[in-house]
Order: sequence, then structure tokens, then C-alpha cells
Amino acid sequence: MNTKQRYVLDDDSCDRSDVVKVCRSMLAGLRDSVVDYETDVPAASEDWSPDVAAAADTLRKVAATTGRIERGGYAQTGRIRADSDVIWSAFVVFAPWAYDATVWDEVGNPLLSFADEAGSITATLDQTQYKSVLPVLGPARLVPEKEWSQLAKARRSH
Repeated sequence: MNTKQRYVLDDDSCDRSDVVKVCRSMLAGLRDSVVDYETDVPAASEDWSPDVAAAADTLRKVAATTGRIERGGYAQTGRIRADSDVIWSAFVVFAPWAYDATVWDEVGNPLLSFADEAGSITATLDQTQYKSVLPVLGPARLVPEKEWSQLAKARRSH
């Protein structure tokens, strides 16, 4: 049996560009395990690069058919099958700017979840998946969820 463990990404020593790179690299590294994914797409932001803005436009078009778009431009894609390379590529580019983005495996378990523009990232991985993402973490690290609460508490007390 291939047991999965839940991790939290400790990116305390990372700047924003490191976090974006880690998010995108983890998604790319786990691509073969992803069956479905979803994201929200906030209204356009002036700090988005052209590639992020283009990815957001692609995902908004998806939301128009599979999810919903609210007044003001906020969109939710709904669950998307991972069978279009174009849409997947847009998702990978945009995920670090989402308020909520998740990818699921073949049995419907979440593999990666991004919250608050990648301010919080969790991963639920088996050993093989864990080992496959280790090389792309850079200065970040995956901390088992059980240890994360203790680490966070210790940081708050300093």
C-alpha cells in the first residue's frame, strides 16, 4: 500500500519569485498524477505579469463554461479534467496568484492545494511523489503537517 502523508510547504526563507517557481515546479512534477484541478481567478491585478494575465484570461473562459463568473470579474473554474495541455499550462502559470487552487489524483484525493496567492501550500503525497518534488523545492521544504503546527507555534513565540 502506498500511504500518503500531508505536508505544509515551509517557505519562510523564500522570496515571492522562489515561491512562484516552487509552485509551478511542483505542479509540473506531479502532472502525471493529476486527474482534475480547479482554481479561482480574482479580478485582474496590475501586478500580474503578461503571462499571468493571459493565463487568467484562459481560465476565465473555462469558468464561463464549467464554473461561474461573478460581477467584477471574479471567477471559479469548477473542477476541470486534466486532459487539455493548454488549460493545464494556464493553470500552472496562474496557480500562485489564486486565492484557492487544488489538484486531485485518480481517486479524488487532493495532491496540492494553494491558498491566498500561495501564502499557504499543502501537499498530500506518497513517498514516490514526495521524492519527485524534493529537487524542485529550492530553499523551501515540506514539513509533515503534525510537525508544522509545532514549528508555527515556536515561530510565533520568538
